[in-house]
Formats: sequence, structure tokens, C-alpha cells
Amino acid sequence: MPLVFGLLVVFNAVFLAWQFFEQQNRAQNSIVVVEEQQGKRIQLLAERADLLATLNPSAETSDESVFPQMKEDQTSCYRVGPFIDSGLVKQVRKTFEKSGFDVKVVTINSESSRYWVYIPPLNSAEKAQVVLAELQKGGVDGSVVTDPQFANAISLGNVASLDAAEALKTRLMDLGFRAESKSISSTRDEQWLLLLNIGNVAKTQVDRILVGSPKIRREAAPCQ
Repeated sequence: MPLVFGLLVVFNAVFLAWQFFEQQNRAQNSIVVVEEQQGKRIQLLAERADLLATLNPSAETSDESVFPQMKEDQTSCYRVGPFIDSGLVKQVRKTFEKSGFDVKVVTINSESSRYWVYIPPLNSAEKAQVVLAELQKGGVDGSVVTDPQFANAISLGNVASLDAAEALKTRLMDLGFRAESKSISSTRDEQWLLLLNIGNVAKTQVDRILVGSPKIRREAAPCQ
């Protein structure tokens, strides 16, 4: 009897072990079947371009959107002037060079037109002096012309535009005097400072340097 009982115990142990391994094999086979039915492999997050675009919208942007300031900060050239005094040119150029600017001096021939307003020549110098005194009483300044071509005329000065000349002539007419105007053209050589390779930040620095000098202006110029 003890021998039979021992054989039954061994037989039961073998049977239980066989059932255990059979269940394990069935579980593995079921996993394989599921994979074959789905037919898809595991994808990494880095491989999902659609998810990356959603999680990080800037991932597909171009260099122009990522670095807009770099694209916009393009250099230009400007000229500063005009200068008639060569000493002032040297002084301003030195100021820009100390600030790190690449500076060149260029000469430009400038032509300008002004208008001379005057009262035509009178009969005598004495008559011209009387008329000048009356004008000064009315708040208009002038001077008697001594040049032979316009002797005894009364010069009322030069104005920059035709409109200004007409306005002055109308004022004199209200005072009872007839005035005329004459266009005068003149040419002169002007010196300018050419500033090369100026970016947006440097352009602001140029304006700061020119503060307090209303007669000196900055304007765009071709790079030479």
C-alpha cells in the first residue's frame, strides 16, 4: 500500500505540472495570434511626425519663423551731411569711427535754387533810403543795392521757395510797395560721410550721435 500511495502522489504531481505548462503554451500562442491579426509594429514617439507636430508646433517651422530677427537685421548704407566746413567733417568722422563705424568721405556737387525778392531800382539813392525807412517802420528789413546792375534797388533777401517769395511780395503790396522776385541758381560741393554696413541697431546709434545737430541729416544711400 505505501508503494501504491507514493505512485499516486507522483502521478498527480506530474499531471499538475503538465497542466501548468499546457496553460503557459496556450497563453503564448494567443499573444502571437493577436500580433498577427493586428499586423502593426510598435512605433516610437520620435517616429510619429503627426504627434510631434501636435506636441511641438514649432518643430516644422522654417528658419525665417524661428529666427525672424536674424532675417530682418539686414545691413544698409547711409550718408550723413551735408558739410561745407572740412574741419567739421573730420570731427564728426572721428566720432563715428570711435563708435566702430566704417566711414568714407564723399563729395557731392549740389545745385540749389533760391528766390531773391527786391523792389526795383528807384530814381536815386536818397529815394531808396526813404523807401527803406518806410519798410522798416512796417516791420520789413532790407538794404539798398549798390551793384551797378541793380543800383538803388532795395533787396529784401533770399527765400527758399517760390511760395515764400510770393508771400513776401503780397506783404509788401499791402504796405503799398511793388516787389519782384528773381530765381537764383547756385552750385556748391558738399561733403558727406558714407556709413557702410549699418544694421537696425547701428542705425539707432547714428541718430543718437546726430542729436543736437539739426542741419546734419541722415539719408539712405547706395553702398559704394
